[in-house]
Amino acid sequence: MGIFSEIDVEQESRDELQHETTEQPQISLVESPPPAESDSEAEPAETQLVADSQDKDAAPAEDKDEETKRKEHEAAEAKRKAEWEARQQKKKAAMQEKLDHLAAMSDDEVMVASMKQVSADTEKLTRRNMKDCVSEHIQTLCLDNPAFARKVMHPGKSMVHCIWYINRKAKEFVEQEMKDNDIKPENGIYGSDVPDDLCYQWAVDYFNDPDAEEDKEKDEQFVPKPYIGKSAKSKGNAKKAGTKKTEKKGIDKPKSESQPTGDDGQLSLLGVA
Repeated sequence: MGIFSEIDVEQESRDELQHETTEQPQISLVESPPPAESDSEAEPAETQLVADSQDKDAAPAEDKDEETKRKEHEAAEAKRKAEWEARQQKKKAAMQEKLDHLAAMSDDEVMVASMKQVSADTEKLTRRNMKDCVSEHIQTLCLDNPAFARKVMHPGKSMVHCIWYINRKAKEFVEQEMKDNDIKPENGIYGSDVPDDLCYQWAVDYFNDPDAEEDKEKDEQFVPKPYIGKSAKSKGNAKKAGTKKTEKKGIDKPKSESQPTGDDGQLSLLGVA
């Protein structure tokens, strides 16, 4: 009985040891659940979600603001063009009003008004000798010829332009004289006299010429201003930034040039003279 009991005890101890060895692998195979995330670790994800939603909301708002600015620019340009067209129309209307007034004037009124206009225009000139002589000649013709006086009273004509016309004709006259006589100016200067009668004739020719060059004015053109949107501004800023970087590199360049190049081989790297 004692032997069997010892055998049983040994058998039980062996069974317990085997049971423990078989249970240990099962315990090691069980994976522990991941630790719960703390509130501090969850906050960045929530913040990211909020930031993404704000970016999505901001994009349509920016597009709407850009569209509003573009429409405001187009409205301002339309208003500016309308004002420009109104000024052009006003100029044409003023010119036509003067022409209608001139057509309604009698011959005596035209002669008196033309003399006054010539005197007023002459005061704007600086060469008193020439302007006085030419103005007196034109005024005399106005008293003798009402049809010529009406030409002098044309809104597009003036004594200032008349003198410009005479100067241009005088220059052409002198250049032609030099060419005909094979004369070359000394030190770039050549002087010549123009007959008085020829100057008077040029003055008359000016008022008889409806298409004189001196009366032509450059037509004012309406130049629209393009709308500069957000994309164009960003490109401009990027271009400026690139220019600044290039200038900075240009400043730093002499420092690199002062360093020895690879032409000297290993000696230049070692600093051997």
